[in-house]
Amino acid sequence: MQVDRTTFTVTEDDIYKKLLELKIDKSPGPDLIHPRVLYETRNVIARPLFLIFRKNLEFGTLSTDWKLAEVMAVHKKGSKSDSGNYRPISLTRVCCKILESLIRDHIMKHLLDNNLLSNKQYGFIKGRSTMLQLMHMMDDWTLCLEKGGQIDDLTYSDFEKAFDKVPHKRLISKLQVHSYNIGEVTNW
Repeated sequence: MQVDRTTFTVTEDDIYKKLLELKIDKSPGPDLIHPRVLYETRNVIARPLFLIFRKNLEFGTLSTDWKLAEVMAVHKKGSKSDSGNYRPISLTRVCCKILESLIRDHIMKHLLDNNLLSNKQYGFIKGRSTMLQLMHMMDDWTLCLEKGGQIDDLTYSDFEKAFDKVPHKRLISKLQVHSYNIGEVTNW
């Protein structure tokens, strides 16, 4: 199975379910359409969104307006006077996030159904948190020590901001060319 815009379909029901799952306490995007408005009008708005999403997928394009985001700095920890204690977030349109979510679900299903993710992959996968990874690691160390082994030069890396440093063109190339069969990536 190859995942691309010709095999990916969206239904009104899919969109309705995503609208039903909206977190209505979140901020609106640059269009100022609040998630609560979309949630409350889900019975009426699902059909127009279906038509818009279908056209975006059919033509492999995304409206220029939907590509715009408002970037804000959010304080995470420590002194508020230290700029290193902030992280940028991008506020994008809620409708675009719904389409993103549908595409993400489809790609994840493809990766999981075809066993394309390593069993060493933790985080961002349902049921495989980074906490579970730490527990597995502790089990491995305990077993090693119980068998008389030793653990030397322990290194643990925090990849909190790792994705910010991923060369996105290389990632897209890898998804297209290698055995993931994600398919054509368009000008989104």
